Amino acid sequence: MKKRTKPGFYGTEIAALLLYLCSISAALMYVLCRSHAAVCTVIMTAVSCGMYMIFYALRRRKFFSLLAFIVLFFVVYSVVGIVGSPYVSPSFMEFIFRSSDFFSPVYAAAAIVMFSFIIAFPTCYFSAYLPRPCFLLLPAFVPLILAARTMGGMPAGYMVFMAVGFMLAAAGIARPEFPAENTYVDDKRARLERLIVMGAAGVIAAALLFVVPKNDNTPMLQYIDSVLMSQKNAFFGTRALSNFIETSQPNRGNNNPSTDILFYAQTTHPVNVSRWSFDIYKGNEGWTFNGEFSMGEQNWENGRQQLSPDSLIYSLKKGVSEGKLAEYKNELDAVNVQPHFEHSARMTIRVVDNSSTAVVMHPSQTFGANVTAPSGETARTYRNFKDEIFTKNAFGRNPTYMLEYYTDQPNEQFLDMLTRVDFRDLLSDAAREGVISESVRDEFAMESDMAELYYMAGLDGTVTERIQAVADEITSGLDNDYEKALAIERWFGEAEFVYDMDFVPDSAEAEYFMFDSKRGICTDFATASTLLLRAAGIPTRYTEGFVLKEDSVDAYGRFSVTAANAHAYSTAYIEGYGWLEIDGTRYAEVSDGTEELTVIMTVIVVAAAVLLILGIIFRRQISETVFAVVYRFRSENGKIRAVYLRTRGLACNIAEREPQSTTAEEVRDIISRTLSLDKEAAEITDAANELFYGGGKPNADTKRLYNDYKTIRKVKRSRRR
Repeated sequence: MKKRTKPGFYGTEIAALLLYLCSISAALMYVLCRSHAAVCTVIMTAVSCGMYMIFYALRRRKFFSLLAFIVLFFVVYSVVGIVGSPYVSPSFMEFIFRSSDFFSPVYAAAAIVMFSFIIAFPTCYFSAYLPRPCFLLLPAFVPLILAARTMGGMPAGYMVFMAVGFMLAAAGIARPEFPAENTYVDDKRARLERLIVMGAAGVIAAALLFVVPKNDNTPMLQYIDSVLMSQKNAFFGTRALSNFIETSQPNRGNNNPSTDILFYAQTTHPVNVSRWSFDIYKGNEGWTFNGEFSMGEQNWENGRQQLSPDSLIYSLKKGVSEGKLAEYKNELDAVNVQPHFEHSARMTIRVVDNSSTAVVMHPSQTFGANVTAPSGETARTYRNFKDEIFTKNAFGRNPTYMLEYYTDQPNEQFLDMLTRVDFRDLLSDAAREGVISESVRDEFAMESDMAELYYMAGLDGTVTERIQAVADEITSGLDNDYEKALAIERWFGEAEFVYDMDFVPDSAEAEYFMFDSKRGICTDFATASTLLLRAAGIPTRYTEGFVLKEDSVDAYGRFSVTAANAHAYSTAYIEGYGWLEIDGTRYAEVSDGTEELTVIMTVIVVAAAVLLILGIIFRRQISETVFAVVYRFRSENGKIRAVYLRTRGLACNIAEREPQSTTAEEVRDIISRTLSLDKEAAEITDAANELFYGGGKPNADTKRLYNDYKTIRKVKRSRRR
């Protein structure tokens, strides 16, 4: 009776291993390469699997295994070192730790090499060297940690894919291989159990994909807030967004806003709701603020209530009808205006995402704000010159804002009149003759003075010669700032700009958007229009807020506002009216995605054609490579069968015979006669005969058989030459 021996454990099921490496690669590439995640996942899966195979092949040779680790480590270190210079902007570390801000093929390649090494070695170590399924979780933590660090939360589908990959790898880990002399041991039952577990994991994963809610790309900090602070969405959370932020976020591509409701807005006159504004343009870094204009004042409502342009025009015309302002009579008689009591509206904003913030969202012409907490407490509000309204501290969770704002539209007749009449003189004369109060005069005059001061502070050299030339061309021949502002807004349509949420720009610079791509999102349009307006001599600020869309009204008549409603636009000062919102996206063509789809399909077709041609040209080399990789993971009997069938194919190719009708003895005879490889042919065919006709348990050295096959193939190839 043969002695029972302890089985050896030499690796995982190849299918489970590939899926495990693919799942981690997919998660990592989603975090780093968003729009290019698919192709990068395929590449990284291949690279990480290749590195795994290197470690696996050397698992029994400790010296060579250590040497391979050292060599690969220095290869990875060199690759990352070459592209990872901190003096290059943006740097490799920015690519790693600023998820989806930009894509670089060079950085992506370096990341694939680096993370493939990081994942392949522990995967091989804990599946082949020291089988420990639980430690396979270690490589899986890499994409999770990176996703959290970059605030780019992973969608549920990727999380499930990673979990399934781990389960399959754990189920298929450490396949036992029994010594040949231990013939009575049968591992079919254990193998069947693993296959059942793997199949069950796949079924569970498919079910979970239908049950687990989608993450919708929610940033990780928001997700943590929602878990630890009972928030559905921390868009206005107590972290970085609890008060005003220091810089805007330029367009880096991969824009996938959340659809969670942030707040409800109820009004009969929907307008944009502004959040904050920026003054200083920093090119590729976006916009930042000027502290000179950020200090707020309380009791601001008293002054804002007097800044209705239609009320001013109405009072001026009334004064003319009473025999006053005689020198302006002809001009004012040509101006039409509606009664001032029709020019204001109310809006109620109720925050519902459990956030606490000091920022008061509001329409741009707000003249009254009342912020109330759910407890009924009212907060004192402040307003700065940039029209940002806020409370002193973050004010409770889910506050409610009661806002009053003017709905006055620019009066083109009045603004045209101001090209011939000095606005300051008109105000002074009207106050002197009692047509308007001195406080009204002072408020309009102060608004104009502050706008001029704001414009002077904005002359910081960010308007380049190319932008200045475009602004001069657009506004050539126009008389007033209102006409110039509208011309700049329309220019984005005339110049055939495209609004495209899916476009990934090569640069966040304004000139790239204006002169190269002409494709982007609201932040690109707002940046370009702000710079063009400033180049035209108009005081302008970059503003971010939300747009109330008609298709988002719920059954209660409320506007349901989500992150998808977030919007950026320019706010320009027009003397005689005030601050006017300019939005170039109104005239831009909206992309339907067909252009990108056409490009993608073209690339796929071309790539498929190239791969097909390469596959035809190198079919033999590819076939041999696949055979060599898969051979190591076959059972002992499977290796004998595979080597014999490949050898029979070579023999039949030499003799031009059909493989199905060729016996093992005939294969041996062909190889011996034509290639003079008697020993090699005999070893392979004898092992095959013993397998097929000797009980199915041959005692053969499969490694030697594989070397015999390689010798036969090599000699055949040399004879053909």
